[in-house]
Amino acid sequence: MKQKNYKVIFSEFDGYCETLDRNGCVSYPVTITWTQEGRHYGKPVVIIFGGSRAADELPAGELQVPFEILDEVRQAGYNAQPVTSTEIRDYWQRARRLSVKDHWHPEARLIQY
Repeated sequence: MKQKNYKVIFSEFDGYCETLDRNGCVSYPVTITWTQEGRHYGKPVVIIFGGSRAADELPAGELQVPFEILDEVRQAGYNAQPVTSTEIRDYWQRARRLSVKDHWHPEARLIQY
């Protein structure tokens, strides 16, 4: 099996956007990789700060992933929506100035849709 890695965005649902009366969510970059060992062998897992997280180990939210991996990611149990690599890059560029205070993930940003 060939090692695959994708840089994607995880959009976490919480009350932060509601308190600001904005349409969006707290989002941060994560990596999806296909494991070559252990209980998740051959399936996609999310990597955050070097640790793997199965679908049931993430906060409520959804991944923003390229269309070509959408089905595999959903089959592994993750909530996911398709976006293009260009959309991911554009969202992240706009979000750089919208940092989120006191969030557990230091790269968290407010992404508005």
